[in-house]
Amino acid sequence: MRSIAALVLVAALAAGVAGYDTSLRPRPVGMGAASAKVLVDARESELTVGAPLGAYRANLAGQLAVTYALYLQGDQAAVEMGRALGLHGGARVAASGPFTLLLGRTNLAAKTSPIADPFPVDHSYRLVLDVDGVTPILTLYGQAPTAAGAVALVDAARELLERHVAARRSSYPLGPEQAAVLRPLGPTVGGLVNPGGHWQMMGAAFLLVLVLGGGVLLARRRTSSASRRALSASTSPTPRPAGGNWPQASASLTPRLTGGDWPHTTRLLPWALAGFVAMLFLVPFDALDLPIGLPLDSNMDRPFLVILVALWLLSMAVLSKTARPRLRLTRVHFAALGFFAVCCIGVGLDGAALANMGEVTLVLKKLSLLASYLLFFFVVSSALRAREVPRFAVLIVVLGSIVAVATVVEYRLHYNIFYELWGKLLPIVKPSDLDAPDSIGRLTVYGPTSQPLELAALLAMVLPFAVMGAIDSPTRRQRLLYSLAIGLLVAGGVATSRKTSLVAPAGAVLVLLAYRPRAVGRTLLGLGLVLAVLVHFSSPGALGSVLSQLEPGHFGGVLTTTDRTARYDAVQPDVMRHLLLGRGFASYDPHKYRILDNEYLGLLITTGVIGVAAFGAILMAMMSMAHGTIRAGGWVTDSRRSSLADARRSSLALAALASVGVVALASALFDVLSFPHVPYLLFFVAGMIVALRERAPSAVPGAMHDLPRRRLAPAEPRRGGEPGSPRSSLQPRIRRSPGEPAQPSPARLAGG
Repeated sequence: MRSIAALVLVAALAAGVAGYDTSLRPRPVGMGAASAKVLVDARESELTVGAPLGAYRANLAGQLAVTYALYLQGDQAAVEMGRALGLHGGARVAASGPFTLLLGRTNLAAKTSPIADPFPVDHSYRLVLDVDGVTPILTLYGQAPTAAGAVALVDAARELLERHVAARRSSYPLGPEQAAVLRPLGPTVGGLVNPGGHWQMMGAAFLLVLVLGGGVLLARRRTSSASRRALSASTSPTPRPAGGNWPQASASLTPRLTGGDWPHTTRLLPWALAGFVAMLFLVPFDALDLPIGLPLDSNMDRPFLVILVALWLLSMAVLSKTARPRLRLTRVHFAALGFFAVCCIGVGLDGAALANMGEVTLVLKKLSLLASYLLFFFVVSSALRAREVPRFAVLIVVLGSIVAVATVVEYRLHYNIFYELWGKLLPIVKPSDLDAPDSIGRLTVYGPTSQPLELAALLAMVLPFAVMGAIDSPTRRQRLLYSLAIGLLVAGGVATSRKTSLVAPAGAVLVLLAYRPRAVGRTLLGLGLVLAVLVHFSSPGALGSVLSQLEPGHFGGVLTTTDRTARYDAVQPDVMRHLLLGRGFASYDPHKYRILDNEYLGLLITTGVIGVAAFGAILMAMMSMAHGTIRAGGWVTDSRRSSLADARRSSLALAALASVGVVALASALFDVLSFPHVPYLLFFVAGMIVALRERAPSAVPGAMHDLPRRRLAPAEPRRGGEPGSPRSSLQPRIRRSPGEPAQPSPARLAGG
């Protein structure tokens, strides 16, 4: 009780720090907004004149309104507005627009490196100007930390524009009487957006500290309980079985590897893997360009991967045979190497054409990124132990829940925690459309990723591990924690306002239902109402927006869907020209040609039919290995400890299979391999699948809840017979289901 009371106190202090500063003033979590309209007219209004001359002058006034909007975006005007608002350090406001003139235009220009601003910019004060170019009405939108600040910003902009127009009235060629006049259309209207954001931030901080602290307390309690059980087992006398079989029996129950299992280990390699996984969820490394000289790219994942590979090679060379990583080549390894070989062959055959089109650099960058994925998979699959997979599954669920909470915060408060916090320490380039509406009005929520679709897929990949954890949890507390994680993951995905946020989790749930219909259905039905309420209150409006996009009448008519399908016929010549091996891996630049948002179609163009088949072979190899582990875990052996390990291994393999299924489905919704977070997590899950194929992993008490899939009765005493007979005193009696064979086949016991 003391620990719980201390945890509640710490959570309350964290909520107070999140809501108030050191002077006990509420932090400006909300956002102030204001707007005003200005009419560009003449001294004697021409708007009511019906003659052609009046219409002509009205058109000129509309064009003049565009000129005034561009004037207010200039550096000098932005600096003067910042000076009028009293911004610190002579900073200027951020001005942009008019956005109405940009609607319907396609972005055909390639991305260029950003140019440093000559003056510091305070992005908390933003001025957006809008005019349609025909109607001579200029609209000014202001954003500031407070409502008063937003009103002051709009008033300062309007006053500055009036002074600018009045200063040029005397020098007008046709005389001051013919010069333009600004007429305000009403006063400036302002208010506070999301006034409850202050209390929501405090509540989010309280819940986050409470959940994380509860997880730490639970882990400490389980660790101490495991230590007490191990100490009791080591000090209590162990009966020696009859028949002289004790050496063989004890050897079968001890771990076959030394060095300890993560996190109770001094080995550096699993800790490096945990750090890499944490980077996938918590760092927008794809938007980070480190100031170091690396071939092709200097993103944060490259030096981290170099350190990881160096530790892997050092472990292979220095550690003993039982502790070093073991490289086991499986069908996934061969499928991945085959896909990489197909990509290299296609690039080699079309090298001359790629050089003429200036696309060699892009292709080499994408090939190096693909090689990074495969190298990461080789490290994970050889370094990860079967007994460490449950711990890493818990780590993935915890990290995914943190990302989900941050995504909901970004949706509600328009504040991206990852880009803002890491941007203060590292040179991160923020996306230009961060927290801005897209072409159909959806908020662009990024999280730690580079694309809302990638964020939705990332959270959907974590969901199966949370669902299986809720099913296999032996205690009510663990089931509640996993249920909370499921709700957060669904709410975070829906907060992206993308159709993928519901389509991808639905695919994962269907895979789980296909293997465990009763357990999964019972768990999700029990959480259905709670999930709906949690999603509605955490991300209001997002669920309705996503469901409206999935309606039969709207699904094919949404611009994001019609834009994709309209391009499919246009790429048919590109597909047929290089049908077998494509035009070269990743040579179809979407910024230069067309945005397809379909990984299979992109691979069909760049790697041909063979490349698509090779990519599908990778996913099928992962699923088939996981399927074998699931089926092998359905049997029980003559050892209670082995049956517990097999049952838990089956559940983890099922979660991994559903996670791979999410990627297979998401590949039809966007170009998965172009965004690194999802591929890295995919190959980490593949490494978990390979590690689970280890034969009969020993169960470690306290590692994670190990639940049997068959009912085991207490051990029975031996009824006669010779010592060493099959029914010995150390063997439990197994109650098999009707129709189950008396003894499982050797292939089943070997894991598939």
